[in-house]
Parts: sequence; C-alpha cells; structure tokens
Amino acid sequence: MQYVLTRILSLILWLLASVIGLAVLFLAAAFVLSSFTVHNGYAQVQPQEEHVEIFVTSNGVHTDIVVPVSTPYIDWRDKLPLHDFGKVDSSYQYVAFGWGDRKFYMETPDWKDLTPEVALTAALWPTRTAMHVEYIRAKLLHTKRQRPIRISPQQYRQLISYIDGSFVQSNGSYLHISGSGYAGSDTFYEAHGKFYMLKNCNNWVNQGLKSIGVKTAIWAPLPFSIMRHLR
Repeated sequence: MQYVLTRILSLILWLLASVIGLAVLFLAAAFVLSSFTVHNGYAQVQPQEEHVEIFVTSNGVHTDIVVPVSTPYIDWRDKLPLHDFGKVDSSYQYVAFGWGDRKFYMETPDWKDLTPEVALTAALWPTRTAMHVEYIRAKLLHTKRQRPIRISPQQYRQLISYIDGSFVQSNGSYLHISGSGYAGSDTFYEAHGKFYMLKNCNNWVNQGLKSIGVKTAIWAPLPFSIMRHLR
C-alpha cells in the first residue's frame, strides 16, 4: 500500500513539474520570439492622407481588432445584422472582432467561471472556434490598452478579407450562434480553424496585422507580444 501511494504521489509531482515546466517554456518563448518583428520598415499613414483608423485592444489576456462600422469599403452591418444583437442600434460607431476557443468563450463570461477542464482543453487540445463580435457605441480613446493604427484603404481591404475569411459562411452569411453573447451589444458566430496554446486569440490578431504589413511580432501568444510594438 505504501508503495502504491508513493508511486501515485510521484506521478502527481511529475505531472505538476511538467505543467510548470511547459508554462515557463511557453512564457520564455513568447517573450523571446515576440522581440523579433516583421515589416520593420512599416510606417503609419500620415493623418493628412486618406486612411482608416483601426484599434487593437487588450484586456490583459485577450486582444481584439476594432474597426469602424461603416466606411466606403464596407458596412459591417450588412454582414453582422443588428437583429443578431440584443441592444444595438444604428448609432454604434465601431465593431470589435476576437477569434478564440468556442467552449472557453461560451462558458467563461467572467474569469470566475473558468474551470480547469475548460482551461486545459483550450490550451492543450485543438478545439472548435468562434468569432466574438461586439458593437461599440463611441470612438475609442487612445490608451495603453487601446492602440490606434492608421492604415491605407488598400490595407483595410486586406484586413476586411482576413476578418471575413475567419467566419464560417453559408450563402454569403455568417453562421450566427443563437442565444450567445454576454450583453446586448455582443454575440458569437462560427469560425474557421482550431484553437490551441500555440495558435490562440492573440495569434489571430497578430496574423491579421501581419497580413496588412503592420510591424508586429513573429509570434504573439500574449497581448504584451502585440501591444509592445504598437506604441
């Protein structure tokens, strides 16, 4: 009996050490690789030139791409009808996009709702994904966690294509997940791709910035990895 208990305890300690080791390795890789950037010659469009101002926002864990609701290049209300949202009207000026683990999104409205099962599954196993979309009433302020980027019309068209391609569609319409969302201004849609530790919500934002030529990290699994290059 003593032998069995010792073996079980050893296994638990080994698993704990492995998880801690992986976490340390992940954080070290995130810090090092996010120090190397692509598109180093990028310069924002000047204010006097034709441009679209977008934002990258961070809550400390997750990042979003935020764009104007309506421009000459697209009116997102055509793709994201207001009737999919509980309390949104035509006065809302911006819309935020975030890609992530479907179960994590749907079952974790607050961090207090996070369970070990959901966290481990999202981190270690490729899982289904969803797009979280939120309409924002007023223009965002320029803050440490809300970084503006001025991009050209051509870059914005490329970003539109990137965002649009992340949604699962049927006959040109995004597949809405009925009854989803945390408040009346947001909801969820089915998304392409699988989520796991090395390809997470922040990587999706980072890849979007890469696709339009913005200076950003080679790999960005953490918000810090992205926001540090948008000063």
